[in-house]
Amino acid sequence: MGARFATWLAIALGGTAGALAAIGSSGSAPAAAPAPSFGVPLRPVASMAARAPSAPPSPVIATPPASSATAPADSGANADRGAPSAAASAVNATTALSASAKPSAPPPAADLLPLPTSKEKLLRQEMYCDQRKAESCIVAARSYEAGSTGVTDPEKASKYRRIALTVWISQCDRNSSLACATLATMYRAGSGVPQSDRNADALFARARELCRFNDAPICHELP
Repeated sequence: MGARFATWLAIALGGTAGALAAIGSSGSAPAAAPAPSFGVPLRPVASMAARAPSAPPSPVIATPPASSATAPADSGANADRGAPSAAASAVNATTALSASAKPSAPPPAADLLPLPTSKEKLLRQEMYCDQRKAESCIVAARSYEAGSTGVTDPEKASKYRRIALTVWISQCDRNSSLACATLATMYRAGSGVPQSDRNADALFARARELCRFNDAPICHELP
């Protein structure tokens, strides 16, 4: 009996103490209930925050690296898209010059004739020149210029070249395609006359026009 009374008294006192504690703590937040334990360790707050949904990451735009001062200026695919190399520029410039250049003409036929090696042969050429043979005049002039016979005379050389020029001009005026072509070649090469592409073009045009009516051998050699 004494034991039961002691147990009841302890329960009663315990209930009273709990009531008093409840009355004394009124107006304050209730104490948090202890988390039930299931044998699984709780994750820290930081790990929970890491699992929380967040805003989608903004797209990352790749920025090309800055070109290095030592990088080659013309290499790989960049060379194909970049400016032409120095070699390509040189080839293009050469092509442009070749396209704009006038067609070269061979020297006049009289400039290719052999020179006299003796005074007798030179005298014979001078006689032919007096007979209005322009080629002989050019041969005599060249002989006096080069001294092929041991004698040089610039004045005689200039005289014979003037005679040859006069003969060819006269013959060209008389519709000689050979004379017109010869004069054109002289002007193109600047042989015995001032070099002039304009005069050469005009004389070649006249020679081609004359060849329409006279099929001379020179007509098959015109540029």
